[in-house]
Amino acid sequence: MPRAMLTRLNAGSAVAAFGVLVLAVLWLGLALDLGRERARVLAQAEADTANLARAFQEHIQRTVAGLDQTLLYMKAAYEEAPKNFNLGNMVARSSILRNVSFQMARIDANGMLADSTVAGFTPVDLSDREHFQVHKTPNDRLFVSKPVLGRASGKWSIQLTRRLEGPGKTFAGVLVLSFDPQYLSDFYGSINVGARGAILLVGRDGVIRAASEGVLGGELPPGMASNLFSGSGVGSQRVVGPQDGELRIASYRTLDDLSLAVWVGRSQAEVLAPHADTVRAYLLVGVVVTAVLGLALLMLYKVVRRQEAITRDLSLKKAELLASRERLRRYVADLERIAEVAAHDLQEPLRRVVAYAQLLSAHAQNALDAESRDYVAHVVSGAQRMRKLVQDLEAFVAVDHLPSAEALVQASGPVNTAAASLLDEVRRSGATVLIDTLPAVAADERSLTEIFTQLMDNALRYRSPQRKPLIHVSARREEGFAIFSVRDNGVGIEERHLPRVFEIFHRLSPVEGRTATGIGLAIVRRMVERLGGRVWVESTLDRGSVFSFSLPLTVSVVADQQEQEAQAA
Repeated sequence: MPRAMLTRLNAGSAVAAFGVLVLAVLWLGLALDLGRERARVLAQAEADTANLARAFQEHIQRTVAGLDQTLLYMKAAYEEAPKNFNLGNMVARSSILRNVSFQMARIDANGMLADSTVAGFTPVDLSDREHFQVHKTPNDRLFVSKPVLGRASGKWSIQLTRRLEGPGKTFAGVLVLSFDPQYLSDFYGSINVGARGAILLVGRDGVIRAASEGVLGGELPPGMASNLFSGSGVGSQRVVGPQDGELRIASYRTLDDLSLAVWVGRSQAEVLAPHADTVRAYLLVGVVVTAVLGLALLMLYKVVRRQEAITRDLSLKKAELLASRERLRRYVADLERIAEVAAHDLQEPLRRVVAYAQLLSAHAQNALDAESRDYVAHVVSGAQRMRKLVQDLEAFVAVDHLPSAEALVQASGPVNTAAASLLDEVRRSGATVLIDTLPAVAADERSLTEIFTQLMDNALRYRSPQRKPLIHVSARREEGFAIFSVRDNGVGIEERHLPRVFEIFHRLSPVEGRTATGIGLAIVRRMVERLGGRVWVESTLDRGSVFSFSLPLTVSVVADQQEQEAQAA
């Protein structure tokens, strides 16, 4: 076979193999990207249902707490002077009952309806009602009933009841607040969770107290209610509807003191409906790219002949790329300068805002009502947080201006300085801090102190409320580097947050309301990388985290890395 023909055959085979490889990579990339997007959509839906469940839990707690306060007030008034007790007058003076209650009633010790706000009521025997029976035995708790049809009002209601006591703690009857479940159902129905989604308020008995759709008084499938009230009482689940077979993404939160749970579910099919459009778009792109690539393969021989022209184009593009890189370098320098100036110039006005807001808070304690004082407190808190954010931003920008590592620094000094700066918080939290013998590393003392301060403060900030905090600082040597570790037994980090913990402004939810700016760990990353090391984290949810970073054991390693970066630039 002539050599020219063999060369053309080999070139054709190479082009075909290259085309198949590119197409495989293309479709694999599309499949992986669609998979990640689908997982992101489902995760977002789960987070949305979790947020709604938390909001509804707080709403129920506030509503029931307010109603219970009214019951307790009326209970105290009756027990103090039962003969002078006027139920109608007391209800008329309560604004909280206007929207959520349609009846207040009193049942005497024999179970007869003795008083009611329903006009023209007649005495009715209610001794068989659950909300009467539970209070015959002495107790001091609020009882929340399942939906019942009132004999006096003729309406469905949820009964909130308190025991009434006479002289010598004798049973004097029950005070009943008939809570209109439609109030909650209307509220839940106003929230858009999709045509096949649902919001439920469920009792430990499995009976539905309120719902976004007309299933009031219905019961959950066997076992589902017990699952809601097992474990921590907070969670998410994928549930298949027993009647419609619909797969739903659901989150729930329990109110243990009331034996109630809020359940929010969204149809997975509805959640993924927009994703189907993305799938179609990706498939269309894949088909078009495949067709274009096939045509390109046919034209590849002509491209080879134009290699020389392409080489000249590449030289031109290289020159343009160098110019673009230089412009990018100037842009980055300008942005750093802008951030530095912004952080510096904002310090003084923010300092004044914080100072005057605190003065206003102090002077307004007696002049303002509770709601107004709360507004002022929010102003103070917001200004302090903004000031902290600007300070951290200034520290983040200032990292590049810190001195280079020109000598070895004994790490024990900076870590002890960091621990001393956090001593008040350590004592307040009851934390135990263990510091092993640490080696000398190539770093500047200021940077190393700041790194340990941020990591130890992070351990205190995200401590677990179930146990006393324990912080353990240790180090080991590995291939010319010192590997430092700051281990804690805190709340840990969810696996989905781990890749982003060192990104600037990425924040998790701290315990006890301690706010964070999301810059501390980003500062740690920049400082460690500037010193020639790297930083990473390992964490197990509810068990704790280990933040680790490496630093060179010799100054020459840092110098070599800085020289390589200069040559690359």
